[in-house]
Amino acid sequence: MILKLRSLIPFLLAGILAISMQSCFNGDDYDFDKLSDKIDWTPNMIVPVGYGTYSLWYLLNQHEANPADQTITLDAEGMLHIKYMEEDIFSYNIDEVLNFPNQDAIDLSYSLSSFGIGVPYSPLLTYSKTDQIQIITGNTGNIGIKLYELDLNADIRFVLSNPLNTTVELSVSIPNGTAGGNLINETYTLTPYETDHIETLNLANLNLTFNTPFTTNNDIDITFDIDIKDNASHIISSTGDLGINLTVQNINFQLAKGDFGNQIITLDAGNFDMNVDFWDDIEGDYQFADPRINLIMENSVGVPFQINADITGYASDGSSAALNPDALQPAYPDKVSATNPLTIDAISETITYDKNNSNIVDLMALPPSDRLEYFGNIALNPAGAIAPTPTTPNIISNSSAINVDIEIDVPLDFTATNLMLRDTVNDIDISDADKIMNAAVVIVTENGYPLDVTIDKIYFTDAAYHVIDSISDNQVIEAASVFTSGANIGEVDPASVKEVEHKIQLNQSQIKNLNQTKNLIINAGVSTENDGVPVKLKGDYELKFTLSVQAQIDLNN
Repeated sequence: MILKLRSLIPFLLAGILAISMQSCFNGDDYDFDKLSDKIDWTPNMIVPVGYGTYSLWYLLNQHEANPADQTITLDAEGMLHIKYMEEDIFSYNIDEVLNFPNQDAIDLSYSLSSFGIGVPYSPLLTYSKTDQIQIITGNTGNIGIKLYELDLNADIRFVLSNPLNTTVELSVSIPNGTAGGNLINETYTLTPYETDHIETLNLANLNLTFNTPFTTNNDIDITFDIDIKDNASHIISSTGDLGINLTVQNINFQLAKGDFGNQIITLDAGNFDMNVDFWDDIEGDYQFADPRINLIMENSVGVPFQINADITGYASDGSSAALNPDALQPAYPDKVSATNPLTIDAISETITYDKNNSNIVDLMALPPSDRLEYFGNIALNPAGAIAPTPTTPNIISNSSAINVDIEIDVPLDFTATNLMLRDTVNDIDISDADKIMNAAVVIVTENGYPLDVTIDKIYFTDAAYHVIDSISDNQVIEAASVFTSGANIGEVDPASVKEVEHKIQLNQSQIKNLNQTKNLIINAGVSTENDGVPVKLKGDYELKFTLSVQAQIDLNN
């Protein structure tokens, strides 16, 4: 916006240089009636320098032919916006909520010491025992995750030893589990005195219901039925315990329901540059009326959460401002899809940080010309959220994730005071200034922009940028007025757009110093008035101007 308006300043000053140049233009297209003769001396040279009509949309995007490179965009109503998108600014996957490390081996050996040196065989020599297996979760500090139900693929590796002098059949069952919809019951045969017998129970599409009351131990029952067979001597003796050592392994969970605790997940920090060029070329005070940061979320983690994230902007001079947003609790999926029990219904949501819930106005007024840095965390099951219970559990699948894109949208709806723009015109060569007796630049404008542009100073410098002289002025392009109430508040009132003529006259010292001038440094100010009503910049606002230089030349020299 302002960068492009800034590019008009050389046009407004080009008349100073035109007296030393060949001017090429089509006289049939130039409106000579707008070339002023209202000066106090009689010119003998009038040079039409330029004319044109510039829409704001053209000025802001004339160098960006590719729409993907355009930081400035138009909305459906023709309003101009600064827009920027950064993908995957925040994300986390399911491993950060729930994961299963390698499980510990569990010793469930069964004492058979009652057999001693031998007892007669009886068909009643059968035994049953039920033990618990703990499923260990791998989250930091094991912070109190309670599992209610788990769908997974897994193996159970058994190392079995038979201390008896006869064959033993060992049946394994999991009372609160099914595999592929079927009850789990597998029988293994151990020969007399067999040690380190290895078996693997493959459990595909395993559904487990955990023991109640639910605890952070995450226990499930496992039952062993021991059937002792007869032998030739019909005497059963034992040398120790029936060895039962097991390890749950190769856990690949598909769906989990439970209470996943009050976890804090740290988000990856990063930074980006919005690439708004004009922020590097302005100084002063301005505020955008309604900037917004949209967090565009795809969420398939069925756990209530709170985003505690912040963004800090840094200006080119090192100053900074923080967004300081309110903590927000977005929506989350709370049920398993009815058509696929292993899939969670994803939630698409956009949450917005604006002037009502953050410090975004000050952040964008900084301006963040250097970079924006983001950081923060996500709190699971925060205070105030629905507490997980067996009927309202946290729900996640092995493909659950949260991905957040950021969209920054700054409508060019703002107020500005003391806004200073700077520009430099280099490599000026004026060798015949001694022939000029009087000179003036005359500008005729029809300004449809709601911006007052004043040239504060024009500095004449030598090749080393040492100031030789300067021109002071206080009014070049007057703003169009805007509506201060009603439906069109902030927009230009077309009836206020008028043709205005303005003249900048050079004094004798300034004319004399043109011979030494190699560069011009221009300081211009931009401001909005309208009793503090923010002005809205629309793409079809136009600035029309004609520019001429009038000079009185010493024809005898």
